[in-house]
Amino acid sequence: MSRLQKQAGQRPGRLREVMELRLILEPEVAALAALRRTPEDLERIRRILEKQRHAGPEDFSALDTRFHMALAKASGNEVLWEVAAMLHDLLAESRDEHLMSPQRIAASLDAHALIVKGLEAGDPELSAQAMREHLRGVEGSAVPPRAEI
Repeated sequence: MSRLQKQAGQRPGRLREVMELRLILEPEVAALAALRRTPEDLERIRRILEKQRHAGPEDFSALDTRFHMALAKASGNEVLWEVAAMLHDLLAESRDEHLMSPQRIAASLDAHALIVKGLEAGDPELSAQAMREHLRGVEGSAVPPRAEI
C-alpha cells in the first residue's frame, strides 16, 4: 500500500476529498479530450460505453475506470494520464461496487453518453460540463452531506 493510500485511509472525509479532487481534474481532462481526441480514442471510448450498457454491477466499476482512463489518454497529455494512473487506487473508492445502485449505473450511463456526445462534437465546454454534472451526481449518491459546525 502506498504512503498516499495509507494516509488517505486513516482520515475521515476521505471520499469527500477524493470527489473534490475528481471535480478539479476530470472536467478539464474531458475538455482536453474533446479538443485532442483521435478517431481511435473516440472509438475506444465508444466501445467502453457500449460494454458498460451491457455490464452488471460487478463489471460496471472496472469499465467505469476504463472509461475515465480512456478520457485521460484522449486528452493527449501524458502527465495527466500518468497522474490518473497513479491515483487509480485512491479514485477507486468513489467507484466502489457497493455504491453502484441500478439508479447510479443508469445515471452514469446517461452522463457518459453526454460526455461522448461532447467528444464527438469536439466541444470542450459540453464535455467538461457533462463531466462536472456526472461527478456531482456521483458525489450526491456516495458522499454524505458535510456536517454543519
